[in-house]
Amino acid sequence: MDPRISAFRSGQHGSEPLTLDQLAGVLGQPGRFVWLDLCDPSDDDLRRLEGALSLHPLSVEDALHAHQRPKIDVYDDQAFVVAYGATVGEKQRIELHELSIFVSPRFAVTVRRGPAIDTDELHRRLDHSLAAASHPGALFIYTALDQMVDAYFAAVDSLQDRIEALEEALVWSRSHGVGLDIAFDVRRDVIYFRRAVAPLREVLNVLMRRDDEIVGDDFSPYLRDLYDHVVRVYEELDTDHDLISAALEAHLSVISTDMNEIVLKVSAWAAIIALPTVIASIYGMNFDHMPELHWYYGYPFALALMGASAGSLYAYFKRKRWI
Repeated sequence: MDPRISAFRSGQHGSEPLTLDQLAGVLGQPGRFVWLDLCDPSDDDLRRLEGALSLHPLSVEDALHAHQRPKIDVYDDQAFVVAYGATVGEKQRIELHELSIFVSPRFAVTVRRGPAIDTDELHRRLDHSLAAASHPGALFIYTALDQMVDAYFAAVDSLQDRIEALEEALVWSRSHGVGLDIAFDVRRDVIYFRRAVAPLREVLNVLMRRDDEIVGDDFSPYLRDLYDHVVRVYEELDTDHDLISAALEAHLSVISTDMNEIVLKVSAWAAIIALPTVIASIYGMNFDHMPELHWYYGYPFALALMGASAGSLYAYFKRKRWI
């Protein structure tokens, strides 16, 4: 596929579209910064850019093989960044999309796997800020990552809505097993999301510690602000994970309490039934020398004894709130 190519001129507002054949000539012009965007490129597409832009072979290999861990690799005047954009899909499930960024002082290449970023919005933001940037590569990384982190907050809000529904289903619903499928789905999304956010802190740490032609020492405040946002997202995901665990523990406590109540009721009724059964068993033995066996009032006396014993136990257990 042909990449979407935009060239930005330093000190001049706006950008202009290019073709791949014009790329080499534009890169040689002073004050130019070129952004190439590829969505699900083929191996041949990246190999062509590797030769045209002198991309490092190891970074190209990483971009070719998806599912990389978020990271940053620096090669002389180039940096390679891997991060993940987050979107809310069907049934509010969190979907992560890989984004690889090759960046240098003269160009940036984005390799997207799915809708990792809104390229139109990124283009608009760069169009208004890149012209005055002293370190366009650093600004590009910051702007791309900042847009991705902004989307993280929307994904976290969606997770928290699901956790509220989860707590309602697990804690307040009296049906056993209701909401467990929701709990496992939400917990899986939180863990999945957290694995993409956690390494991004180290990526920003590396960028903030560098003082070279890619980043520059005057760009650290922006990166620190972005780092704070990433830490905030990570802490909220940690809190969400704790809330899910607490909801599951509360659900188990509710189940345990319900089971204890059931056991108490069954035991109480078993005791109520057992005592009349014992009395009936004694008088049903039919031995010759049982004093009450031939007594005229023996039958009503036995019935009265069984009713009185059962009634006494029932009143006792009722007072104890076992039944």
